[in-house]
Amino acid sequence: MIEERTTFTVDGVEVAAVMTLPEGEQVMPCPAVFTAPGFAGVKEMLIPNYSADLAAGGVASLAFDYPGFGASGGDVRQHIDLPQQLRSFRAALDVLARDPRIDSERIAVWGTSMSGGHAIAVAAEDPRVKAVAAIIPFIHLTPTGNFELAPVIVRDALRRLFRRPGLTIPAAGRPGEVATMNSDGAYEWSLEMARGAENYRNEVTVASLPAMLRWSTRKAAARLTVPVLAILAESDTITPPVRVRKALSRVDGVEYVSYPESHFELFTDHAEAVRKSTVKWLVSKLGE
Repeated sequence: MIEERTTFTVDGVEVAAVMTLPEGEQVMPCPAVFTAPGFAGVKEMLIPNYSADLAAGGVASLAFDYPGFGASGGDVRQHIDLPQQLRSFRAALDVLARDPRIDSERIAVWGTSMSGGHAIAVAAEDPRVKAVAAIIPFIHLTPTGNFELAPVIVRDALRRLFRRPGLTIPAAGRPGEVATMNSDGAYEWSLEMARGAENYRNEVTVASLPAMLRWSTRKAAARLTVPVLAILAESDTITPPVRVRKALSRVDGVEYVSYPESHFELFTDHAEAVRKSTVKWLVSKLGE
């Protein structure tokens, strides 16, 4: 496979990306997929193994860091701007669609957790996307489910009101700790993934959180008309499978793959199986 470092621009910010291509000019133009990390992650986490397997199957990949994360630019670091992240997905699609090495009629998107929600949204709105693989995708939060974060959200809002620096909290913590995710093996998984991701920082701005409580991909999911693969973890308390199934209930032909574990256990106990089934599905859909 061939790896190329590249950049594109979103809202005036330089976004760092990696294009992974299958070897051999005879395979060009080739099908392609695009993706980005899950919540607060960077492109060196989880994604490279998928890109390598896809390249072996003749499919190119474009993976990027969100503005403010990893190797991407952005003055405000570790701030999750969900509309901007979705615009980044659209921009990545534009990059692929205008690359002469890519078959613009065979482009798919995949994502995990938060990026799985973005993948659903962009696939629902842009006909250039021909298939979507959503692994434990984000649909929406329940406000009461994050009640323990209310005090820190209030403190952060008061600090910013008086022009003091905003607060950050860990993206992943142990059970009982104040963090955006403190269940389902979040802390252990983040430690493991961080070993190969020097740009990863286990923190997000507290100012990121209120908008997340209002964010939903439920309506977008209902508009999907392309082939959908949904991989779920039945004990997931972060992106519960019941929400995913409900959001996709009116979509024809959704292919479900289900595991009994929780959110992050999916990538520890079944990492290879999930990757292989996702790659196989994407390669098959883009070869049709």
